[in-house]
Amino acid sequence: MELRHLRYFHGVAELLNFSRAAERLHVAQPALSRQIRDLEDELGVRLFDRNRVRVQLTDAGRTFLTHTTKVLAQVDVAVGAVRDTARGDAGQLVICSDWRLSIGLIPETIAKFRVRYPRVEVVLTDLPMHRQLAALRAQRAHVGFLPAEEIASRGDLDSLPILQAEMLAVVGASHPLARRRAVGIADLREETWIRLNGDHADGYRTYVNQVCRLAGFTPVFGPQEAGSLEALYTMVGTGFGIALLPDFLRAAKHPLIRFVRTDCNPIELCAVWSRAGESQLLRQYLGVLRQHTAGVAAAAGELVASR
Repeated sequence: MELRHLRYFHGVAELLNFSRAAERLHVAQPALSRQIRDLEDELGVRLFDRNRVRVQLTDAGRTFLTHTTKVLAQVDVAVGAVRDTARGDAGQLVICSDWRLSIGLIPETIAKFRVRYPRVEVVLTDLPMHRQLAALRAQRAHVGFLPAEEIASRGDLDSLPILQAEMLAVVGASHPLARRRAVGIADLREETWIRLNGDHADGYRTYVNQVCRLAGFTPVFGPQEAGSLEALYTMVGTGFGIALLPDFLRAAKHPLIRFVRTDCNPIELCAVWSRAGESQLLRQYLGVLRQHTAGVAAAAGELVASR
């Protein structure tokens, strides 16, 4: 049984006339009659009593009409929803981010998107950075937010820089450098660095090695490994070592640690998405994101010019 059989049956059942139903359905009458006979053969019942004078539904036909009317209505709703989604007027936009991070730009752009596209459902997925890559590649999410260093060599992803982040040294509250407003990376040559584990470990270690070698020394990593920001903060606060993090990972208030500015070059945070996924919803959100970041940059430029 195919969908066209249901539509043909429904057309005849509404009009109780094969000629007029064939005209409405844009099909030849002999072909329509044949399709109805095939449907009746498949069901094993007569759906219509028909002769040269009239066509009437049987009891089985009336029952079948009740159910096919619902089925066809649901199909029409599904077709409309699919077309709306393809146009970007409806559907689900899935955004992943580590929502513990204090990045005001992301919720601001989501709010603007929801105003502009009120029929689109925005689904927010809370994922740490290293798990966002897997979600994007599997197309379980449309867009994520990651440092440029995390995606530099990944040819299957596209990105849009959205902000620059200052790099901060993370030290214990009782550390001699904790009272400093800023330190040079060279000032950290005698320190022990805490390792990270998980998918982001190699990228972090490579980055720390690079900035330290540019400052003239090779960093010493201790045996302790942190699997989360909370674990890293605890290890730093209890004297196991120090770390280097972008300012958007700064804890709001933590009694055991301090964040100190460094002379590192800032890093870029990017919106990231898979090149394999074609999505009008994604294009629309990126349009909002580009417009918003351009507006923020213009406002910052005007502020600097006015000083």
